[in-house]
Amino acid sequence: MVVAILGVLLAAIPCLFSVLVARKAQRGLRAGTYQSLIPYGKDMQAAQDKSELQRFGLPQVLPRKGGGLSAAAKSFNAIGMVGGAALLFGPALASGGPSVIGFGLPLVALLSLCVSAAIAELASGVPTAGGVYHAAYQLGGRKWGMRAGWLQLAGNMVKLALFIGGFAYLADGLLASRLGYESSAISLFIVAATAVLTQALIGQYTSGFSEKIEAGGTWLQLIIMLLALAGLTWLFWPGDYSPVVLYQGLDSGLTDPVGLLPFVIGLLLLSALFTGMDGAGHGAEEIVEPRIRVPWGIFLSSSYTYIGLLIVLLLMTLITLPGSGVLGEAYGVLQTTGLTSFTEYAAAAWGGSYLLPALILLSLWQSGLQTMTSCSRVAFSLARDGAIPFSSRLSMFSYRRNAPLNAIWFAATATILLLVSTVVWQANESFIALVSASIVLLHLAAAIPIGLRWQADRKAGAAKRRMTKEAFKSRHGTSDPPPPWHLGNWGQAIRLVALVWLVFSAIMTAGIVHSFGGIVAAIVMLAGTAGSRPNRG
Repeated sequence: MVVAILGVLLAAIPCLFSVLVARKAQRGLRAGTYQSLIPYGKDMQAAQDKSELQRFGLPQVLPRKGGGLSAAAKSFNAIGMVGGAALLFGPALASGGPSVIGFGLPLVALLSLCVSAAIAELASGVPTAGGVYHAAYQLGGRKWGMRAGWLQLAGNMVKLALFIGGFAYLADGLLASRLGYESSAISLFIVAATAVLTQALIGQYTSGFSEKIEAGGTWLQLIIMLLALAGLTWLFWPGDYSPVVLYQGLDSGLTDPVGLLPFVIGLLLLSALFTGMDGAGHGAEEIVEPRIRVPWGIFLSSSYTYIGLLIVLLLMTLITLPGSGVLGEAYGVLQTTGLTSFTEYAAAAWGGSYLLPALILLSLWQSGLQTMTSCSRVAFSLARDGAIPFSSRLSMFSYRRNAPLNAIWFAATATILLLVSTVVWQANESFIALVSASIVLLHLAAAIPIGLRWQADRKAGAAKRRMTKEAFKSRHGTSDPPPPWHLGNWGQAIRLVALVWLVFSAIMTAGIVHSFGGIVAAIVMLAGTAGSRPNRG
């Protein structure tokens, strides 16, 4: 009982942290000098947003009409709560045992929320579609901006390939069982290519409905989680195991203590559930009042993702443990230690119906669509700065479609090539290789501007302590005020925790999950360092 109580308290810590950070940011917002023009009309605010964008030397070409819900939906869909759980729950549980959910998920969530808060603060200060690329550029100059931008672009493409590959694997298996054909590499790639093609066409022709599509994706994920939770609770509650088993440190077979290395691997796999949190940042130039709405979208989407994952994965973990014996009646004999675990048990919750797996596939496809949008916006931002090859073409914007069409099709083509080459190169390890690469690339991309911001504030704080206030101003100037959404005196501690976690997780993922992530990151870093010089002065 004591262990279970401690587990509940541990699970509550990230929720408490979210509330405290949100309260801190809201207080800073009220005490700051930022003046919202929303009370005077959306057009007035949009004009101010356009003027602020021009301060960064950027014209307003992307249509700016999204609100706060659109910002949150961009991050929530890019994170892909359902898609991430569908792909990573089984491997994480198989590696780290039930304690990786009981102990590991709250720990990873707390660290990821520190990252989310730090990125949200950066997005409030630099409200452009480049995300961490432009933040790193402002803080560290061209060299660090290029590195962060290339890592960010590559990381989003790998995550898109992961979503597409997972969708194709699950959909091909489902179609094969229904239509009676034998799954193969050819059928897998046909499904993957079809998914990418439809996503690119949606991105090209439905820019006017993007907010509705994003909102629909958010509601779809919530409905899937509620259906899975309701079905599992109705059929299997209370089950054969006490929640205490989540905190006993046993392996997935409940026979031996889980080793430290497998547990850490499970933790790192769970960290991939929170990548993509900066999706709202890539849509900053399409959001009205991005200095406020984008950071809230980034931070709140991460917080709500944790709550949803905590409830469903805790319950699903108790049901998937060996010996529960309840699934044979509902869904037959299952192989539930790998990639298909989440989908199979969600189906079992509704008597083996294909409805919930179909909805999960639709959610995976929609998360891929949002990630493709992020890829296209990052590529467009890099291209208009002349920071990637073929910039003159990739920076083209279609005013008829209100979208960077070349960047969209570049993301689609590059993703398919990446998926095919990874499968050829890594064969049976292609899934875990893509997971490793997505974690390493996206974590390093975020670590660069967070580290630069931490270093700049540390130096400024040290200089201020050595000098009088007047002397400090005379040497360093008055400096810009903090962004409207900021962490105040908590900022340095949160940034340090986020930086240490991002660097540690990237190194460990490349070292013990799969070396593919480290190899790809090294190549991308070298390419970014040696890349074209941006036009921005």
